[in-house]
Amino acid sequence: MAAAVMMSAAALPARAQDELVLLETARATTFMNGGASKEEETYMRKIAKDWPLRMIFSERKDNEFVADVNLTVTDQRGSPVLVLNSGGPMTYAMLPAGKYRVTARFHGITESRDVTLDGKEGKDVYFHWKGKPKIDPWDGKPIGGKQVPG
Repeated sequence: MAAAVMMSAAALPARAQDELVLLETARATTFMNGGASKEEETYMRKIAKDWPLRMIFSERKDNEFVADVNLTVTDQRGSPVLVLNSGGPMTYAMLPAGKYRVTARFHGITESRDVTLDGKEGKDVYFHWKGKPKIDPWDGKPIGGKQVPG
């Protein structure tokens, strides 16, 4: 009986390989997203010192917080370490020391910032949009501002 169990266990890797089952290691980044209410904002500001990367999103002259930001943080090799379809208004990420690019898209306008985390002090990265962009009536895309396809 034990020999039959050992034989079937030995056959599993070969069967998985035959069926093209791929195993990949995924990198999970711990993050916190919030700040929409006054209570959330107060709490996030209180714990900010514990987070290496702090991103804050706002718009217009009154610096009103915005959410629903498409957010991507990539490492220096260009590999994504954090991807959110609905980031903000405050998003904090727990990342090791290194160089990163933060790309945020809101109302069709994309902005990027390069950030170096030294492992000692956290960094604040602010994204501010001046409001909703004018839309080109011909193609429905934003007019003006820095635009990146996608």
